[in-house]
Amino acid sequence: MSNPEYLQDKKVQKIDSDIRNFETQLQKAKMELDGLDSRMDAEIQKYKSAVDAKRESVEALRKRLRAAEEDWKFADKDYRGQAKKKGKRLSGLKGDIDRLQKRIKDAQKAKQKRFEELDKEKEKLVDKAKRDKAREMEKKKAEEVGRVEEEKRRELGMK
Repeated sequence: MSNPEYLQDKKVQKIDSDIRNFETQLQKAKMELDGLDSRMDAEIQKYKSAVDAKRESVEALRKRLRAAEEDWKFADKDYRGQAKKKGKRLSGLKGDIDRLQKRIKDAQKAKQKRFEELDKEKEKLVDKAKRDKAREMEKKKAEEVGRVEEEKRRELGMK
């Protein structure tokens, strides 16, 4: 320890006063450090929580994006398949339509040809009827001429 007479010295008293001030300041600084450390830890924890939440959100979005991309790939595959199926179906139906139109055209030609054949048959029947009628008329004419001739011969006494 120090000698009591040194404690009476003004410079020693001044140094002791400075030491007490420094100790007070040291205590204040330590308390401030403890308080600052807790406050900063709390603030850092708040930011850490925000970072964790944002990271989880980003991971969730990435997961949703991957799932959406998979869904899109499947939907695109289905779409392309249906479009191809539609193309084949339309092509097939167009072919059917073309074939049916050709068959209709051919059937209409056959129908027209049959109408012409029927018209020819009718014309033949008409011609035959004319010939038959002409023969009949000739026969009647010949009979009538023969009858008239016979009458005239009788009138004239030729028979």
